[in-house]
Amino acid sequence: MHEAPNVVGFVEFPLGQRLARALGLDAIYVDRDTVMAAVGEAVAGAAKGVRNFIYVTISTGIGGAIVSDGRLLRGAVDTAGEIGHFPVALEGPRCGCGSYGCVESLAAGRFIAEAFGVDDAARVFAAAAAHDPRAERIIDRAEQALGNLAVGLANAISPSLIVVGGSIAEHEPSHTIELMRRAIAARAFKVAAAAVRVVPAALGRDVGMLGAVIYARERLAGRDGWFR
Repeated sequence: MHEAPNVVGFVEFPLGQRLARALGLDAIYVDRDTVMAAVGEAVAGAAKGVRNFIYVTISTGIGGAIVSDGRLLRGAVDTAGEIGHFPVALEGPRCGCGSYGCVESLAAGRFIAEAFGVDDAARVFAAAAAHDPRAERIIDRAEQALGNLAVGLANAISPSLIVVGGSIAEHEPSHTIELMRRAIAARAFKVAAAAVRVVPAALGRDVGMLGAVIYARERLAGRDGWFR
């Protein structure tokens, strides 16, 4: 694991080797939770049968995975799909990755809570619903960031489906899923907007774990070619 901005100490950490030794196994396969979530949704969830889709998680952090023409998009160094660090603003708080303007730094649960000085983003959403001006500004900024991300994904990648999971998306769909739909409809290329649907994840909060189980089954059966 080269870097995990939201997990202290996980920089150049040999997670696979450590787990293999602890479990007495020859090797452990390690991948991003968002990739496993995409696998789960593709095989048994909202993206079943879909060849061009993006999985987005909006939770403590923001991440994703991209499936293009039926194959996971990995990129040159296996970081494709790290959409939480897609810059959507020219300024903002410093992100855990060290950059500025990342959608994660503006719209992830961790940063929403930090901006309001509390330990849980749910308290910020509740305060905004009660018309606290500072909370409203924080949530409005998060919505703008997610809207920009959604438009960018629709225009640049042209998926037919964007599957949105994670605890923030699950509990605050009007501020996430519905907001992303409206942003795409209003600002994305018309042909791209007409082709894409934004839907909630079907497998719930265990989507990453379920995806990992599915991946292990597919890998053992030799059916994992599109995941690589």
